Amino acid sequence: MVHANQEEKTLTIEFNFTGLHPAFLEAVQRHEPSIAFTLTDGIGKFTFLLFMKTDSAGKIVWGQQELFILLARTQGMIRRGLYGNHRAGGDFTVYLTDEHENAIRAELGLGKSATGNAFVLRDFLAKLNGLIPTSIPLEAKTAVIREHRVAIKAHCADYIDKAARVYLLRAGPLADGKRPREETLRKLYMLDASREDVAALIRNLKQIRWTTFWTDKQPTSDKFAEIFAKVAGATSKP
Repeated sequence: MVHANQEEKTLTIEFNFTGLHPAFLEAVQRHEPSIAFTLTDGIGKFTFLLFMKTDSAGKIVWGQQELFILLARTQGMIRRGLYGNHRAGGDFTVYLTDEHENAIRAELGLGKSATGNAFVLRDFLAKLNGLIPTSIPLEAKTAVIREHRVAIKAHCADYIDKAARVYLLRAGPLADGKRPREETLRKLYMLDASREDVAALIRNLKQIRWTTFWTDKQPTSDKFAEIFAKVAGATSKP
C-alpha cells in the first residue's frame, strides 16, 4: 500500500492532471463537492477521488486539496496533495515517487523493465488524464463511492463526518443560512439503496436545506425508505 505520510526519497515525476478541471468546476457549481470516477487500462483499474471539505455552514472550504487514486485491483491507495490554482487556472499538480510508480506498475501487472523503456510513467498519466470525464452525474459518483466504500472509509476518513456512525437515523432541517455538510452527505453515497434513490435524496436534502443524522448502533429497521419519503414530502410543499 502507498500512503501519503510515508518518508519518500526519490521523486519520479511532477504531473498536472488538467483533465480534472471541468469535473471540478461542475462539482463547485452544483455545490456537490465530491468527485469520484474510475478509469481502466488493461487489467488496471484506477479510481480517482477528490473530496472537498465544507465548514459548519456547509460552505466549501478553499485550501489544500488532496487527490486519492485507488488501485482497485491490488487495493493500493495513492494519496497526494494537489498544487496549483484549481478553480481558475485548471492546475492539479501532483508529485509522484518511484514507490508510486511501482504501485502503478503492479496494478497494471507489469514487472520492472530491464531497459526502462517499456513503461513511461508520464505517458501513462497523460493517457489517464485524457480519459477523465468532463461531467459526472451524481448517480455515477454514488455507484463508484459505494463500490469502494471499504477503502474510502479506511483511507479517506478525514472527509467523512464521524465515520464510525454508519447507520442512518433520521433527517431534519438546519438553521437558517446553513446547507448540509458534504462530509455528512458522503455517508449516503455508501448505502445499499439504489444509486438513483440516493442521488434523489441528496438533491432533495440540498433543496430544502436538511441534513441527515447517524448512529453507530444498528437500528431494528431500515430507515432509508422512511427518510426518503419524509424528505420528498417536505420538498413538495409550497
